[in-house]
Amino acid sequence: MEIIEILLIVILCYAGFVVLMEVLIGYIQPEMDGGVTLTTTDAQGKTSVRCLYGAKMEGKLYVSSNHWVRGWYKNALVNSSVLIEMNGVQVSHTAAQPDRLELARITDAYKIGFVLRFICGFAPRKFLRLDPI
Repeated sequence: MEIIEILLIVILCYAGFVVLMEVLIGYIQPEMDGGVTLTTTDAQGKTSVRCLYGAKMEGKLYVSSNHWVRGWYKNALVNSSVLIEMNGVQVSHTAAQPDRLELARITDAYKIGFVLRFICGFAPRKFLRLDPI
């Protein structure tokens, strides 16, 4: 029984760590090289602003959700009209889910390391392609 208790404590501590990191990352929203500021609108008309890494491939811009908390991603699926700010310039875009082949290429090109995946609780990655209007 002692091994099960230790394992349960380790799992609960890790889950608590992941929740803490998700909250801190969401609160701090670090800016980064290659970063874009994405503004989305939910079904009720409320806007949400997130700093994300903008991955460029084959002349297209992609953003990914690497966390469990992904309200901006869900908002972009509901209302695909988004606003992107890069280098101080704001441009309207349409958010679209990449097709399978496109998703395979972007996932392969932009891998994230084990440490970040561990910190984020191994959340599944979800990409959006941002097409300028």
